[in-house]
Amino acid sequence: MIKDKILKITFGIITFAIIAVVIGLLGFLIITGLDDINWEFLTTFPKNSMVDGGIFPAIVGSIYFLSVAMAFAIPVGILGAVYLSEYSKDNFFKRTLVIANNILSGIPSVVFGLFGLTLFCVTFGFGTSVIAGGLTLGLMSLPYVISNTYESLIAVPDTYREASYALGASKVSTTFKVVIPSAGSRILTGVVIAIGRIIGETAPILFTGAAFYITRNPTSIFEPAMSLPTHIYVLATIYPSNVQPKLEGTISVLLLIVIILFGFIGFLRARDIRKRER
Repeated sequence: MIKDKILKITFGIITFAIIAVVIGLLGFLIITGLDDINWEFLTTFPKNSMVDGGIFPAIVGSIYFLSVAMAFAIPVGILGAVYLSEYSKDNFFKRTLVIANNILSGIPSVVFGLFGLTLFCVTFGFGTSVIAGGLTLGLMSLPYVISNTYESLIAVPDTYREASYALGASKVSTTFKVVIPSAGSRILTGVVIAIGRIIGETAPILFTGAAFYITRNPTSIFEPAMSLPTHIYVLATIYPSNVQPKLEGTISVLLLIVIILFGFIGFLRARDIRKRER
């Protein structure tokens, strides 16, 4: 009993200490840049080699990259997970696919960047562009979408499927009208987690789609664009100390976006738990 209490207290202290450090670090980074965030900062283009102006093209560019990435990763990832959970048999081939997907989720982002450079920029001839960067981010997020969707689908009770079959529904109807809607909140949670995973990635976009400094937004997905993480990289490594406020403000904006995304995840999970308890 005494050992259990000691371990409980010890693990509790360690857990709260880690949480406090993380929250303190995030709070410090956000608060440091809040004074530099205003409407002009969010809605204007950079000026004087980024010493003045705002981050509007970086925000728009991040939206472009994420839109292309999710347009690729969501349908491909969900359909891949549907195949693994509903149609494939439990054999060596399926286990190999699951293991390979888990391995892909652990590959460093710089490797995806080099792969995207070779495949999309050179082989497909997209050059440095939004579509090349977005597809590279889509490949990065694909393992997360597949694994989260797969786990969500296999968590749906088999009684749902059996009841649908008993009513005469086909396997396709059962899958897309019963199973997927039942796992909808969990699938959406996995998608948001994938977005949170790639929104701060720098290396893949640097290799495939980043523009360091532009004075207009791209008019086509075949043009390069700025993004928040690459903008932070440029301000932190290339420009002098007089852009420090711009750097702190951009970091705060990116962190606030990530916190809002994961807050949305928490809301979805809490709502899902409340529904199950009823």
